[in-house]
Amino acid sequence: MWFMCMTAFGMLFLVDPTDLMDPNSSDSYNSDSFGSVGPVKYITGSLIAFSGIECCESFLASLMSKCVPSALAVGTFNSGLLATLVGTSGRAVGDLFITAMGLISIRHLLNLLIIPGLGLVLFSMFLLRRNYKSLAV
Repeated sequence: MWFMCMTAFGMLFLVDPTDLMDPNSSDSYNSDSFGSVGPVKYITGSLIAFSGIECCESFLASLMSKCVPSALAVGTFNSGLLATLVGTSGRAVGDLFITAMGLISIRHLLNLLIIPGLGLVLFSMFLLRRNYKSLAV
């Protein structure tokens, strides 16, 4: 839960409130505005969010190895292959989502990607908190 909070905190660094207040201000980057996401804020938020996501991934892999039935632990179609297929499918869907958001607005691409992602992280935190007893291994 702490690592998910760290991920959400890093993603909050990446939200650009200046684009939310006046989305039609210009077609270029608003570097002079207070609160805009500049290089330092972007790198800091990305590092914090990435660190939290990677820590969560290790816990999820450990949880999956304990919850997978023993029948899926042997043979060619084992849990490792299933994890690889799910990861590849997730990357493909993510690439399609980035492309769709870029077609909507390349100027506001950062907010179009981060705000739904932040919503998913917060929703995952809610589900984890709600089902904590059943997920305890």
